[in-house]
Amino acid sequence: MRKTFVLAVSCILFTSGVSQAQVCHNLYPCAGCVVADNGGNDLYGYVTTNKKDAAFKADKIHEYSGGMWGYIQIRDAKVPSLNIHPTAENKKVDLDYSQYIDATLVLHQSIDGMQASWWARQCNNREGALYSKKTDEDAKVDAHVVRYRDVFHDLETKNFTLVEYNNEPYNEVDYDVLLKNYILLENGLVKNDHDYKVMIDFYNNFVTKFSYVEDPLLDNTSFITFFTAGNTRYIGYFNIINSKLAGHVEQVKLEYEKDKDPLLDRVFRKLKGKTVIIYGDDVYGMEHNMLKYGHNHHIKLIRRKTDMTDKFNTAK
Repeated sequence: MRKTFVLAVSCILFTSGVSQAQVCHNLYPCAGCVVADNGGNDLYGYVTTNKKDAAFKADKIHEYSGGMWGYIQIRDAKVPSLNIHPTAENKKVDLDYSQYIDATLVLHQSIDGMQASWWARQCNNREGALYSKKTDEDAKVDAHVVRYRDVFHDLETKNFTLVEYNNEPYNEVDYDVLLKNYILLENGLVKNDHDYKVMIDFYNNFVTKFSYVEDPLLDNTSFITFFTAGNTRYIGYFNIINSKLAGHVEQVKLEYEKDKDPLLDRVFRKLKGKTVIIYGDDVYGMEHNMLKYGHNHHIKLIRRKTDMTDKFNTAK
């Protein structure tokens, strides 16, 4: 009787913020599928549809920031994993469509032109080893396919990197590790290009309010920010991870009074600090709601406006 051995690795998979312990049989995605063999939901298809959009926005971010901000555009692609069954006679590799792995597809405008890249996490574990490889399919992509580390090497000197995502899920842990200060923003949310300039100016000023971000005194501090661009109101929320600012920006849409508490509940749940600094000149009528949330959840709130003269490091 021929025996089949399956490689099994114990790991933790995360779904919607809930951890589930299960055995991981398949460590890696099908790399060729990620690049150009996944029914269009692959790097080839992504570059074809989004290359011009990414190049236009990257140029705007570069212009508005004087070259001090970086820009990447990402998309999640679910691809089949590799199921490896070694036998005495041969080594057979199958595609396993029952265990998908999330691959992150990336577009980045370098000084040499548009770059495309991708990575995945081993076993689809959000903190698993990063995995990527070159494939024969790379030549099909209408951009220079590079390793993800080449992309992030270009971004090391940027004050901030704007990461625009085209779909969910995305894994914040990737950017906590790979980037300096960053902001996640849904692609397509910004309708007026000038909003990017307002955003960049606002957060450039925000960063000046730190003596330095790497201060251990800020390890338990998070931030909620508010700014307006034209007629559009934005809220941002930030944690300090690995001594860097890790944030997310979205639009504020409050049609009714009852919309305030659900918005703030979702935002506060993203924050890790027990001290939260509220920064911005207009909080869109949510002062009472934030005070109530802070009181009910034992969170210390500190209010600061853009003309503040002290530093976040000494805020009390």
